[in-house]
Amino acid sequence: MKSLLHRCHVWLGVAAGLVLLLLCLSGSLAMFRLEIGQWAAGSPGATGCAVAITADQAFEALQAQSDGRAPIRRLSLPALTGGPERGYYELRWADGRRAMLDGCGRPLAGNRAQVGDFLVNLHTRLFMGKQGRWIVGGIGVLMLASLISGLLVHRKLLSQWFTLRLGRPGQRRLALSDGHKLLGLWLLPFHLLTAVTGAWLGLATLIETGPPAKGVQAPREARYERPAVPLAPLLAHAGQVLPGLEPVYIDFFPERGHLSLRGNLPGHLVQRYSAELLFDGGSAQPRLLGVHDPRRLAAPAWWRQALMPLHMGDWLGERAGALLRWAYALLGLGTAALVWLGLRLWADRRTRVAGRLWPRGPGPRRLLAAATAGMAGACVLPWLVWALAGQGFALGVGAALAGFGVGAVLGLSAGSARGKVRSTIGR
Repeated sequence: MKSLLHRCHVWLGVAAGLVLLLLCLSGSLAMFRLEIGQWAAGSPGATGCAVAITADQAFEALQAQSDGRAPIRRLSLPALTGGPERGYYELRWADGRRAMLDGCGRPLAGNRAQVGDFLVNLHTRLFMGKQGRWIVGGIGVLMLASLISGLLVHRKLLSQWFTLRLGRPGQRRLALSDGHKLLGLWLLPFHLLTAVTGAWLGLATLIETGPPAKGVQAPREARYERPAVPLAPLLAHAGQVLPGLEPVYIDFFPERGHLSLRGNLPGHLVQRYSAELLFDGGSAQPRLLGVHDPRRLAAPAWWRQALMPLHMGDWLGERAGALLRWAYALLGLGTAALVWLGLRLWADRRTRVAGRLWPRGPGPRRLLAAATAGMAGACVLPWLVWALAGQGFALGVGAALAGFGVGAVLGLSAGSARGKVRSTIGR
C-alpha cells in the first residue's frame, strides 16, 4: 500500500509539476501586479498638483477621447489602480481600448494594466479562456491529491519537521529530499488553502452551485448612450446605502440601461469587489435598482464568495493587506521551490534508475532544465518586447509561447553542454 501511495504521490506531482510551477511563480508576481505595472510604466502617481480632480472631471476628460465606435464599459477608480497616492482613473471601451488620467488630470501614456493583465491571465487561465480556467482547476485537484498522498507516505512527520541534512559528500539527493519534506510540512496549511481554493475557483463553472453568490438582477431600463447621472451624488448615495463602502470601479451597460458600482467593504472577508449597487444609468438622479451586500449571504454562498479573497490574499485592510500580500508572495515562492525540488528528485532518480514510463539517462534532468528556462523566458521575452516595442504584454499568449520556446532551447542547450563537460571531466 505504501508503495502504491508513493507512486501516486510521485506521478501526481510530475503530472502537475511544470504547470503548477508556472502558476506559483506567476501568482507570486501577480500579488504586486499594480506596483509592477506602475514601476514598468514609470508613473510618478498623483504628485505635484495642489488639488486632485474629481471622478466627474476625470470621467468627462476620458470620455472626450472616445471616437464613438464602441460603448464605454468600465471606469476604474484610484482605489483599484494603486490607492489615493499612486492610483489613476482608467476608462475602458468595449473594443478593448483604454485611456488613463492620473489624480492631477494628466494623461498617462501606455497601458499600465498590461503587465498585471498578463500575469493574472497567465495565472488564472493560461491564456486559454474558460478552458484554461478548467485546466488550472484540474491542476489544483492534482496538487491536493499529491499533498494528501505525500502525507500518507511520510508517516514519521514529527521527526521530519526538523530534519535537514546538509554538507555530506555525495548526499545531494538526501539534502534535496529533506528540503522537499520541510517545505511540504511547514507550508502545508498554505498549500492546502491554495489547492482547495484554486481548484474550486477553476472548476466552479462546471459545478451547479445554486443561485449566483453575487450580482444584482433587475429588469431592463431605457437604453442610454452616455450616463445621465453625475458620479458624485451616485457615489455619495452608495456610501449612505452601504456605510463604509470603498468604491473601486463602475461598469456601464447602456444596452440594458444599467450602471453598476462595485466596491470593497474593509474589515470583512468577503469584501473583494463583491458589494454591488445597481443604478438606472439614464436617470439624472441616482435611482437605485438593487443592492448586493455579501455580508448577508447564507453560509454556502458566503463561503463560495470568500474563496477568492482567501486565494488572492487581499482580505485585510490596506496596511495589514500589504504585509499579507508579501506573505502570500513568499509562501507562493516556497510552494514553487517545493514543486521544483520534487521534480528535481524525480529527474535525478530517472537519471540513475530506469522506470517503466521513462528510460534511464539524462533526459529528465535536461527536460526539467529546459522547462524551467522556458518559464523564465515566458516572462522575460514579453518584458523585452514591451520595453522595446511597447506591446509585448499585449500580445499575451504569442509572446509567452515565443519566450517559452526561446528559453527552453537555451536551457536544453545549456543542459547538454553541461552534460558533455561532466562526461569529459569524468574521463
